[in-house]
Amino acid sequence: MALISVDYFSSSLMRTTTLEVILPFDNQGEAYATDSVMRREGGDLERDLKAWESRPYPPKQAPYKTLFLLHGISGNHADWISETRIRHWAESRGIAVVMPSGYNAFYLDQPEVHNYYGRYVGQELVEVARRMFPLSDRREDTFIGGISMGAYGALRNGLKYCETFGSIVALSSAMVIDGFEQIVSDDLFFLSRPFLERTFGDLSHVRGSDKDPARLAADLVYCDRPRPRIFMSCGNQDPLAEPNRVLARRMRDTGLDVTYHEMNGGHDWEFWNSALPEALNWLVR
Repeated sequence: MALISVDYFSSSLMRTTTLEVILPFDNQGEAYATDSVMRREGGDLERDLKAWESRPYPPKQAPYKTLFLLHGISGNHADWISETRIRHWAESRGIAVVMPSGYNAFYLDQPEVHNYYGRYVGQELVEVARRMFPLSDRREDTFIGGISMGAYGALRNGLKYCETFGSIVALSSAMVIDGFEQIVSDDLFFLSRPFLERTFGDLSHVRGSDKDPARLAADLVYCDRPRPRIFMSCGNQDPLAEPNRVLARRMRDTGLDVTYHEMNGGHDWEFWNSALPEALNWLVR
């Protein structure tokens, strides 16, 4: 399993940004086997080359299925490595994982300051990562997912860029757009009116816009665009459980293939560490 840190200059963000990439490129068992052959057959250059040709390491693999995985509020690209066993889970399932930084922007475009986070994760990041690494360019092998703010971003951009993503994973989606007036509070910066208005624009116009996953789901069905499969999960003690239930039902009613699963837990890493392996199993089935 190769873990690679990348810094590159993004045209969507107009600055250098960082991402972590997991590639199921190497395998300890295969390395031991190759070493055993080389030690047994080695001794001169010609035999070494023949041994290497018979069991090259790492073995060449087909382009990888890829999950673009989005962090939550106040997080960054490193959260997944420090808080989960994503390296082991990705390796055991043979998928690559690309983990960008989305800052606190809900993965939405902010044209006035040239922070096109939606365009970044929905278009640019996919193309850039495919050029850098041996990733599949097939829609059915390309997934987007996340937790909390990242789950909202995965739903919004997975539906908006449905020609790119074949599946969406949303764990504890921060579905706050249906109840802005009820949740506004200055006690937390990300629930304050200035932050929400800076992020979403006029709060009274978000419902039914292209920032509303339910509206995007209905639009792609109406326009006969590709329909991503969707996996949603939420803790039954999560304050966001009911908005997640409602969204799953609304999207299912439009005709999308939506799997919704509730488990014991709240809005925290303990729950996400339980839900993420199940979501990965669903992706590769």
